[in-house]
Amino acid sequence: MRTGIRRLSAQFVVISVTIALSAAAGGVRAGGGDAGGTLDSTQVVARMVARNLERARELEGYRSRRHYHLDYSGVLGSRQADMVVDVFYRSPSEKDFEVVSESGSKWICNHVLRRLMQVEKENAQPGARERTEINPANYDFKLVGVETAVDGTPYYVLEAEPKTENTYLFRGKVWVEGRDFAVARIEGEPAKNPSRWTKQSDFHHEYLRLEGFWLPAKNDTLTQLHLLGQSHLTIEYQDYRVTRTEGTSADTDGQGD
Repeated sequence: MRTGIRRLSAQFVVISVTIALSAAAGGVRAGGGDAGGTLDSTQVVARMVARNLERARELEGYRSRRHYHLDYSGVLGSRQADMVVDVFYRSPSEKDFEVVSESGSKWICNHVLRRLMQVEKENAQPGARERTEINPANYDFKLVGVETAVDGTPYYVLEAEPKTENTYLFRGKVWVEGRDFAVARIEGEPAKNPSRWTKQSDFHHEYLRLEGFWLPAKNDTLTQLHLLGQSHLTIEYQDYRVTRTEGTSADTDGQGD
């Protein structure tokens, strides 16, 4: 039984870190520009990357609270675990986790959730982060549509194809908000199957705009496992306290502020 749980834990670490790394540096700085009419994929991505560079200069750090919840059901029975964690990030690569509370399966808490945090911390380091960023060095992009929100804001929908079969990259779609050119949503699957025991894994990741920054809001990952059953992981990101680099000012014009 524990062999099966070990397989499950390894898969969730890889799959979940795939999503966590898209937010490892702490969010995209809102820019204040407009969509500038119809753009192609190269223009959208170029503006998105430029906002990321602006973010790197202006974001000094943040603290937030996360709620992890994992459900497993299958041949090993049913198990679940919950963990509340305070996260402390300081630019450019310092990230610490402090467990506030935990309940449910101790095995999942110790071998899945804690391991997930450790791998995320390791991959926030500059060398690892560069290999997983959403940019033209790691992905080929294709503009597949433009969606318009109720308030008239355009969202450019990009199809992202990884350039390498890396388990920490993903294959799927990215929604880029067309005023700040920030990643607002990601849907997809790991670029490389993390295990022969994984049948299918799909994730949905959302960002929110807060004090001029776009920050992770929710991660939802559903994994179908060969023979073992299925697992469902959710991560909710709350209670952000953002610190800006000295000399920069907040952009409070827009939603979510």
